[in-house]
Amino acid sequence: MRPGDGEIMPSWSSDLPRILIIQLARLGDLLQSLPVISALRLKYPHTSFDLLCPSPLVPLGSLFPGIQQVTSWNGEDWHAFAKGKNCNLNQSLPRAIEYFSSFQSTQYSVAYNLNNHPRSILASHLLSARVVGAGDRGPLNPRLLPPWVEYLQHVARERGTNRIHLADAFCGLCEVRPPEMIPTLQGHDIELPPDLVQIVNDSSFVRIGIALGAGDADRRVPLATWCRFIESCVEHLPNCLCVFIGGAGEREAALALEDQLSPYYLSRILNCVGKTTLPQLAHLFNRCQWVVGSDTGPLHLAVACGARAVGWYFSRARVHETGPYGVGHFVWQHQGHGNPGSWPVMETISLLCNEQVDTYSTEWELWTSHRDEWGMLYMQNGKPDHAMFKRKEIWERLTSMSLEHSVSLMSPDKVAG
Repeated sequence: MRPGDGEIMPSWSSDLPRILIIQLARLGDLLQSLPVISALRLKYPHTSFDLLCPSPLVPLGSLFPGIQQVTSWNGEDWHAFAKGKNCNLNQSLPRAIEYFSSFQSTQYSVAYNLNNHPRSILASHLLSARVVGAGDRGPLNPRLLPPWVEYLQHVARERGTNRIHLADAFCGLCEVRPPEMIPTLQGHDIELPPDLVQIVNDSSFVRIGIALGAGDADRRVPLATWCRFIESCVEHLPNCLCVFIGGAGEREAALALEDQLSPYYLSRILNCVGKTTLPQLAHLFNRCQWVVGSDTGPLHLAVACGARAVGWYFSRARVHETGPYGVGHFVWQHQGHGNPGSWPVMETISLLCNEQVDTYSTEWELWTSHRDEWGMLYMQNGKPDHAMFKRKEIWERLTSMSLEHSVSLMSPDKVAG
């Protein structure tokens, strides 16, 4: 059985005016939701899709193919309801319901909820007639989690030899197969700041995005390592342009990195940190050939916009769970539990130059991205390992369990029991 074979088609599937997709996590998770959005659009080609996401990500969500409307989730307002002084349930709950009711004048037929968190579970039930995904049994019923939610929780606890990519797990959670075509974002129609236009449009450069920041401090690459990487790029790629990428929080780091470089290298740097909106950043990444960085949102944005990636995965980042989504990407996976003692700088330069790379290292392993009918996979030296062959078994088992879960959900007697 292939993933999705034998699934129950709900009675509302042929008459759905609108579907809501809920993703309230950070930038990287929103971008990992692109495959499931693409798969759902293929499954329901005559249906309108809306997206609920955090307020800062709404401009980016508006670029997602097939999304008609993006609704803003204001996390600060929600925290005010839940964490305010003298919090009273009888006062906070009506305010929360009023907050949700302001989103839409009509209720969605179904919401696909990708977050196993109380706020997204509550939102999905208040805004839709039926919920698929996390919390499908209601905001006050934690029993009988969907099989894919249980699987993701197990992976988060045990790590182990999981080979199911997070983006593909989102597909399983929403009862669809991973799409055959890799979805992409286009930002070519977005106007750039005047000081960036000319250099971004200069076709003589090989543009290499450098994702300086990361959501967690333990996933940030040291500035000294970036300094060495930039110097090596300029020496081995004479026509390269290193594009600094990051939010306002990385401005000081970007300036400090410029201070550490000699003037010889500064002409090969385009510092865009804190200078672009997310749509403008998408435009910029549409023109980058490569992006290098840790497991962070801007790296995944660049990949979604067509750049090839070389990821440096360390700390809690795992290539098999959140590696760049697509074909032809590389990830150096750190083998230790602490901070790396060395960095694969020259090895990465060799990858950018399409040169042979020595993959042997006591501290780092090189993985390359591929695709098959079960979604994303990363292999070493083009050879599958034993754990990779378990993906089919996992998909079939969870598909069967999801079918049983859906049947029990549709049975009032079983739900009541």
